[in-house]
Amino acid sequence: MLQLDNVTFLYAPDRGVKEASLRVETGEVIGVVGGNGVGKSTLLGLIAAALVPQSGTITLGVTGMGGRTKRLLSDDGIGYRRYVGYLTEAAPAYGELSVKRYLAFRARLHGVGIFRLRRRLTEALKRCGLTPIQKEPIAKLSLGLQRRVALAEALIAAPVLLVLDDPFAGIDAVQREAMAGIIRDVAVRSYVFISGHDPLLLKACCTRFVLMEHAEITADALDADAAMARLQPPRTPKEAEA
Repeated sequence: MLQLDNVTFLYAPDRGVKEASLRVETGEVIGVVGGNGVGKSTLLGLIAAALVPQSGTITLGVTGMGGRTKRLLSDDGIGYRRYVGYLTEAAPAYGELSVKRYLAFRARLHGVGIFRLRRRLTEALKRCGLTPIQKEPIAKLSLGLQRRVALAEALIAAPVLLVLDDPFAGIDAVQREAMAGIIRDVAVRSYVFISGHDPLLLKACCTRFVLMEHAEITADALDADAAMARLQPPRTPKEAEA
């Protein structure tokens, strides 16, 4: 279980996230949609513990040894973040590194031990279709392949919670479908959040949609078509007559 209770983080009265409440179960893929500047990236940053709520709580349930569930708060810091994979809108850093060296470096920062590193690297490279180009410098890759490297980084620590900020931005339909397949596979055992502007592009992997407007969650159980309808601008009288 992942639960948000009255979470607030505001840059201005209507910029950020205000009193957001949401409950998510394992296996759900939540699409967070809305216009520009409504708070989508802020919400994902809070869920990923890149930001600390000004008020309210975010609780992550993690099954530990013996099948017992422990509850972690996002403001616990590393105790919570060790279970999170986070893909931001930015391209991977250190573009001069090869794909494999970069992922190995990030895996160690995520706390992956030396004895697990080779297996995790092999799995992440294979899952994201990067094995053939693992020795290539990241800076020389296309945007779509760089997004795959960023996704592999988010997956390398086998996260319980996967947070993807606009993962399909700027990539073609073939790359989108490949990434959607990866996300569907990961979602079987994880909580997944994906932000974007177009619910129809996210439809292939999301189980439900959350709509954000003016820093607030205004709906949290929409399908892709209902979310798209809510995002359409109101029709003028002349358009309605046509």
